Amino acid sequence: MAKKPLNASRKQKKSVLENLSSYSFTVPDSNEFDLAVCKQVKRTEKLTIVFQLDFNGRSQSNSSGVNAFGYRRYKWMDWFITINCLIHVIRFSLLTFSTSDYFAIYLGDPLFRVKDRQALLLWGALAAGLMFVFRECVLNLNAKGSFETLSAWKVCFNGFNSSNLRMSNLVAKRFRFTIFLFSIFAYSVMLFFPFFALLLLFVPLLSNPWIYEIPELAFFGFAFSLPSIFAFTFLLNSVIGFFWYIVCSIYFYLFRLYDLLQSADDLERQSVDEKQLQSLCLEIIRHLNEFEAVSHKFRYLLLYYLSIFAVAGDFDLFLGMIVKIYNDFFANLLAILGFLILLSLGVFGLIFGNFISQLNVLTVKLHQLSVKRKLTMCSPNKVQEVMDRAAGPYNGIKIGDFLTLEKSFAISFILENISILMLFICNIGTSLESSNSSA
Repeated sequence: MAKKPLNASRKQKKSVLENLSSYSFTVPDSNEFDLAVCKQVKRTEKLTIVFQLDFNGRSQSNSSGVNAFGYRRYKWMDWFITINCLIHVIRFSLLTFSTSDYFAIYLGDPLFRVKDRQALLLWGALAAGLMFVFRECVLNLNAKGSFETLSAWKVCFNGFNSSNLRMSNLVAKRFRFTIFLFSIFAYSVMLFFPFFALLLLFVPLLSNPWIYEIPELAFFGFAFSLPSIFAFTFLLNSVIGFFWYIVCSIYFYLFRLYDLLQSADDLERQSVDEKQLQSLCLEIIRHLNEFEAVSHKFRYLLLYYLSIFAVAGDFDLFLGMIVKIYNDFFANLLAILGFLILLSLGVFGLIFGNFISQLNVLTVKLHQLSVKRKLTMCSPNKVQEVMDRAAGPYNGIKIGDFLTLEKSFAISFILENISILMLFICNIGTSLESSNSSA
């Protein structure tokens, strides 16, 4: 009698473990989850339109926003953002190169009489200027309708139907789950960055003891900090929002290509005729061409993201961990920010490089198909054409004109950044230690 309850408890534990394992390693499949993903995608799109204002969203062919000079039309909010950015850049530039207390007080210098003020002010001016130029370039191209390829994944806004996506059910579920995770990340960053900007700009202001001794400095400091927070929020969220569009579009083309790789794997296990093999080869070549066109079109934008964010991450780590600028709290804040930037770029390269490495698997599958089946001359030629196309050095996500994203990108990227930081430590660390000891 004692064995029955024991066996029942073992079966119950086994069923619990099976449920946990199935929940952990399978992608959710339900209408509620599909609606939740569509809702999250639409919420993220609305947030990008709020912060980018005249961005066309999923409808990229609208070119009605161009004026007679070929430049995009400015709305009142565009003028408001532009004026705030110019005030921010000019103010921080003047504070960087001026040593007059009069200018510092009436321009609301949050780092008044702080030894590290020039590096931080120059960092803020350069960051705002670069993001403003990027925003103007992207919105100008968008107003001309230059981003039609971004509208390819608009079918996802009404549901992740496998027939509409032209993917199998399993690949469509994986694509849906990937878009869901990245949309949550982009939405959270855009939503909470105003609070981070508030903390980043108000911490130096409130921790400066001169603020409480000079009323004019406190008044102008708070008065200028509000438009600075506004400018930084809109500029960075425009960069993050457009990055969300690019990544989701590239994911769309990558998962379509990944579905064809799965189809080649399925054909290897079953008897396949020549028509199926030839149609699969033609479809693979067409998708490779589409993906190559998208990657080539956005290669300079991806180069901008990679280079600017890498420099920002290295510079934040340099200021936070090596120089330990301003105070410990602010230095730790910069170090955490720099670490997260470099980690996110490394994960980005690892994920996309893993997709690109699947093309090597494709060549193996097609070679096995051509060897195992008795085919006429036309079919092996098609297989050879796909193998040459997949094995070419031009496959992958382009970063500029000379770099193609591969699976090893994450490791090489992290090692390069570590080496840059080590060069900073070896060449500048001794001078920093000597200046601190003399002070």
